[in-house]
Amino acid sequence: MTAGLWCLDRLSPTLYSTLAALGARLAAGLADAARGAGVALQVNAFGSVLTPFFTQRPVRDFASATSASADSVRGVFSRMLTRGVYPPPSQFEAWFLSAAHTVRDVDKTIKAAGQAMREVRAGGAGTAG
Repeated sequence: MTAGLWCLDRLSPTLYSTLAALGARLAAGLADAARGAGVALQVNAFGSVLTPFFTQRPVRDFASATSASADSVRGVFSRMLTRGVYPPPSQFEAWFLSAAHTVRDVDKTIKAAGQAMREVRAGGAGTAG
């Protein structure tokens, strides 16, 4: 009970603004990293929650989500792990930022994702239609 009250006491408009800014930074950074790597990527984001899809088409429903490249997700995921970044392992799981994440964490994630995407692209499993 005490831990829950402690957490609720720290919720504030400033926290939500900070999380939204970090989410926007991560979404934009992943999109930029994908462009730099020559990989097709759509990032669906709202506030501090996002999901990257390896596809050229906007993802708005089940059909468009399942048309994204699962092979690219697996390849990028495993390569990010080797860089100390632990994204969700499925293209159908959202990435959540928390109050514990910093700009430095987000920038590390963007850098790791960019490197991972370049390696996946070079290995032949990088872009989806």
